[in-house]
Amino acid sequence: MASHDNDTPLPVPYTSRLGQPLEAGQTLNVHGKINDGALVAEFNLLQGGGDIAPNTNVILHLKLNFKDKKVIMNSYENGVWGKEERESIPFHAGQDFDLRIRVLDEGFEISADNKKIHEFKHRLPFQSIEYISVRGEVSLNGIHWGGRFYKLPWETAFPAGHLERGQRIHLYGVPKGDRWSFDLVARNQDVLFHFNPRLKEKVVVRNSHRNGFWDNEEREGEFPFKKDVGFDLTIINEEFSIQIFINRERFGTFQHRTQNPIGDYIGLRIDGEVEVTGIEFSH
Repeated sequence: MASHDNDTPLPVPYTSRLGQPLEAGQTLNVHGKINDGALVAEFNLLQGGGDIAPNTNVILHLKLNFKDKKVIMNSYENGVWGKEERESIPFHAGQDFDLRIRVLDEGFEISADNKKIHEFKHRLPFQSIEYISVRGEVSLNGIHWGGRFYKLPWETAFPAGHLERGQRIHLYGVPKGDRWSFDLVARNQDVLFHFNPRLKEKVVVRNSHRNGFWDNEEREGEFPFKKDVGFDLTIINEEFSIQIFINRERFGTFQHRTQNPIGDYIGLRIDGEVEVTGIEFSH
């Protein structure tokens, strides 16, 4: 769970300045590997500089303390630390990690390996964050910002006007109820690919809806979704079929039900009981 299509390994200690202010709904995704025998690592969102110092504020300080088996969260303002907030540590030395920090209006929602572990209420304005820093005994595969608040149903056309061969769609979300759906649609609004997880049945239905009628369903495969547990869904448009990956593991394929899979997928639609945290396109 610690990789991304656009990954670039980064040195630790690592400091980066943001190009623009953060917005509510965006998510910071930090992933890599905890060093063997690690004792501590920390992630900081700062204002005024990339290091913790009397002239900087730390809007969020998140420390992994492997000795005490705790995640420690705090803020630092005008040279003074605030009150610590603690949770049991979800990561292990020597293993991959996936840490996500989502910016909400009221606080930071912190998830480890796609499971929410804490919500840290804002003590300082998140819009003031200027720097990200990572310190300690970890290696970094990549750091990514992205996402926003998505109001469902949500639709978009593809940047090139159609889904190109080899193009990938990455959907990050959290199931919130029984059913949700991801559709690839045609110009006439036919659904050429319908991906429909149903949590009560524990089945993912794949189908198409053309000329006013549903076609034959496909239901085989394990069920990888759980309510309130985040997922990463990747859809790849290949020559003969749609390739489906869930949490970076191959889930299956869906043979194209159109004669022109390069030009006929013109947009996507997401609906149902799911919280979408990010959508990306890549090759």
